[in-house]
Amino acid sequence: MASTSRKSLDSGKLPRGQACFNCKRRKRKCDGNLPCSQCSHLNIEDDCEYADTGKRSLTHILQEDIDRLENRIHHLEHPHEPAGEHSFPLHQPYHASIGRSKSTTPGPSHHHSATPTQLWMTPSEPPRDLIVQLIDGFLAYSSEFGFFLDCTRFRQSALLPFPIGHQSRPSPALLSVVYLWGLRLSGQPDLMTQEPTFLARALDLSSKGLSGNHPHKVMHTLQAEVLLSYFFFSSGRALEGKYHASAAISLSLSSSLHLIRSENHPPPGVLPPPADAVEEGERIHAWWAVIILDSAFAVGLRETPGFAHRESLSVVDTPWPLEFEGYAEGLLAPNARYSQTIHNFVNGVPTFDAGMSTVAMLAKASLLWLQADELAGSWKPGMSGTAAATFSNDFKRLDGVIERFRESLVPPNQIPRPTPAMTRTLVVAHSIAHSATVRLLSLFAHADMLAKRRRLAAARLVLGIIAAVPLRHFRYVNPIMGTVWASACGVFLEEIQALDALHRGPPREEELNLRTFLSRAVVSISAFEMTFPLLQSQISPIREGCRQNGIAL
Repeated sequence: MASTSRKSLDSGKLPRGQACFNCKRRKRKCDGNLPCSQCSHLNIEDDCEYADTGKRSLTHILQEDIDRLENRIHHLEHPHEPAGEHSFPLHQPYHASIGRSKSTTPGPSHHHSATPTQLWMTPSEPPRDLIVQLIDGFLAYSSEFGFFLDCTRFRQSALLPFPIGHQSRPSPALLSVVYLWGLRLSGQPDLMTQEPTFLARALDLSSKGLSGNHPHKVMHTLQAEVLLSYFFFSSGRALEGKYHASAAISLSLSSSLHLIRSENHPPPGVLPPPADAVEEGERIHAWWAVIILDSAFAVGLRETPGFAHRESLSVVDTPWPLEFEGYAEGLLAPNARYSQTIHNFVNGVPTFDAGMSTVAMLAKASLLWLQADELAGSWKPGMSGTAAATFSNDFKRLDGVIERFRESLVPPNQIPRPTPAMTRTLVVAHSIAHSATVRLLSLFAHADMLAKRRRLAAARLVLGIIAAVPLRHFRYVNPIMGTVWASACGVFLEEIQALDALHRGPPREEELNLRTFLSRAVVSISAFEMTFPLLQSQISPIREGCRQNGIAL
């Protein structure tokens, strides 16, 4: 290896303090070459590094971490021993504008504070003020990303004054993913640049989530997997999102979350009995969060659902979810038992469990959307005989179920005691339900005038919702909405093109109305364009389609 000299040109001696890191650490005389003779003698030429002006090497960073950890271990083992002169402060690796925890152990002034790239290289958490900011920022929109735990309980336990890993706090896997989402939702560039490091930590801890003895490790690991799946899907990284969705499906099934309160099967024994009604509610919400995740993104990404709904409808006995306060209020009767929840719904079988909460509405809408997509995908031109008759019967049944469900949906502005999360959930439920009709009727819209009109009416309802609902609580929305909006806008563009081809010359009133309506809707949708990469990739083609058709935005 060629050697490069770093010696001073004036004196021929190495400037003071400019030895390589290995020689400094081992207190050896360094000749200033790259690699130096000491490192060459030890056969560690590749590790020979110097401190350039304004830059710290990876070796330096790692060595600081090692020194801090060793110092911290020594301090924990000898709590009454005064700090020595070489103690290292436990710096928090955050930008000064965000806030930095104050070390209780003063350190020498020549030690550099940690950089953002060091985040999570030590077992410490962010400073408390940043923890509060990340958690509150996440919880404000957690309903959009499959968060199924009680928000109040989660926040209280997350902010307890115990170290990460303490059994009274959420599991490290879950906390790390919540911090990751908090970074993304903060909208602050200096925080968001640290996403890769947070993500690496979250993935590592989630992979180990089921080990150890945390009392809620199963539910918290499941929650972490759901959140990671949404994180990757919203980032446009479908393969990784599907991987974590599959992990969530597997864990929910192995934990028998589909058999809660089942009248057909004995109580599942994988999880201990819930401590109270709220904890049972969390488990019920967990099951439906997985169903929503799997169903919606199977349609949105044109993927096969991880959970084989069509073949396994009859094995789901878990009741529809209530609003969370309903569990604390005792609305779930202690002795109530349930059976074939999904099977009864998709087949229009009346039951005493109506499932009228906002989350239940979203789960039902997602299931119907998946059913419509699967049925539409099974259609083959020229189908005849028994296959055609079966398809026709299935089409009529599903069309009827979707229509009745859409009629039963409570308008977002009419829900009692609404919260921003409930309003957003119901907006998504309405939009997906109408999108199910759009998908189902797309098969025959070109040949059947009634189907064409009904499809356009459903698409109008999808776009009308987002154009009419105040956006003050919609800074972020479920990333699956990009698929829903793209589908509805596609119907409008198709109708506009058909009318333009039919009537040459200036657009007539019907076409002008369609153009005006679509323009207003796209302006509202564009407010979400930069929130997630997935939404941006789905909304950009909508705007391009409008531009090509001369629709002003």
